[in-house]
Amino acid sequence: MHEPSVQDPTSREPATRPAEIWETVAGLVTAKVEPVIGRGETLRGPATDDLRDLEALAGRHCDSPDTVQIIASGRRLLGDRREIGPPEGPFRRT
Repeated sequence: MHEPSVQDPTSREPATRPAEIWETVAGLVTAKVEPVIGRGETLRGPATDDLRDLEALAGRHCDSPDTVQIIASGRRLLGDRREIGPPEGPFRRT
């Protein structure tokens, strides 16, 4: 079965395979956070939304809790304290 590709919607680069995107997540989070950190909610909001989506996706498809933590840390730097994660994900709290 063919695994679907994952791509940052703001990128003009070709889609990467899902396993590859998790290896580059720290750079992606940095690229989303740095330009808007300390800016108003109007600028931070879209980046925060993107990181929430990415974190939920990582919670379902990534094997590394460190990857999920990197994304959550980026959201916190933007002031987002919301808990993200599907209850059935691999890092479910028991």
